[in-house]
Amino acid sequence: MRHSLATHLLEQGLSLRHIQALLGHSSPTTTARYAHLTDITEQATLETLNRLVGSLQVDLKKV
Repeated sequence: MRHSLATHLLEQGLSLRHIQALLGHSSPTTTARYAHLTDITEQATLETLNRLVGSLQVDLKKV
């Protein structure tokens, strides 16, 4: 059940650090073993990265 909970929380966008605190783990490595990456989290990550990269604007005049 803890593995499922951690995975579902990760899918809903909670950070690994927050999941770590909720599960009472002292090490993020332990939490990473519980929270499995799924297609949902992979897609959300790609969307976030694409949105961030797409919003970057470089003004060479200010550099």
